[in-house]
Amino acid sequence: MRQLVFIQALLLFVLASPEPSGVVARAAESEQISRSEWPNETNTGVSPSAKLTPSGDLVADQAGMTISGLDIRGRVYIKAPNVTLTDSRVTSASFYIVRIEPGVTGTVIKNCEINGVGSGNDGSYGIVGQGTFVANNIYKVENGIGVSGSDTLIQDNYIHDLLASGSPHYDGISIDGGNSNIVIKHNTVINTHTQTSAVMIDNYFGPISNVEVDSNLLMGGGYTVYSSAQFNGGTVGGVSFTNNRMGKGKWGYSSIVKNVPVWRENVDHASGRLVGPR
Repeated sequence: MRQLVFIQALLLFVLASPEPSGVVARAAESEQISRSEWPNETNTGVSPSAKLTPSGDLVADQAGMTISGLDIRGRVYIKAPNVTLTDSRVTSASFYIVRIEPGVTGTVIKNCEINGVGSGNDGSYGIVGQGTFVANNIYKVENGIGVSGSDTLIQDNYIHDLLASGSPHYDGISIDGGNSNIVIKHNTVINTHTQTSAVMIDNYFGPISNVEVDSNLLMGGGYTVYSSAQFNGGTVGGVSFTNNRMGKGKWGYSSIVKNVPVWRENVDHASGRLVGPR
């Protein structure tokens, strides 16, 4: 009888015990995170003080030129190295809204608002190419940023409200092969659809090497992030997902196929709990 009472008391103690301190700490951390710490409509895009001049389609074909303060109703095509596009609004239903010609380096796109309209824009990309993309507000496109090339920094951008006509496969950021040395850091990428991803990394067009996905807020899609070597484009290596906050996609947080990325300190955004790779 005394043994039964002891067992019952022990069970009551276990059931009443608090969660491990690490879990509690992570949940508390989640509650403390302010929206202002993440890229959003108030801290990305055109500076509030900027005065915009109307413009149509724009071709940047002079090396080192800076384009600033334009309200562009049409496409931007960057054909020369070391071009900077800043403090401008670009509105277009084009397939490529801002396109950097393959092989062109040194492009900087910063503090721009890129609006893909959301209709008549099958397959659209907000930005496609390689370069430095910082603090842009990108929306109503099928794909926010498509990296075509290497040596690219994607930081502090707000990619959201993905919307396209046709039969879209939504990706916030897509890296589809033939890429190396990519850093994706401190962006907000929200895909409210049940497909495809916030960040897609795959070898469809070629091998992948050295892609760092760190300290982002990544939400939704079928899987929130992909790192896939399922195609015949070559190997996928040097991929890392670290310190990201994730909102679970329809099927899970990640789809990892035929490669082994680094996965460290990624947490569920709502609960603060650590999440593992699939």
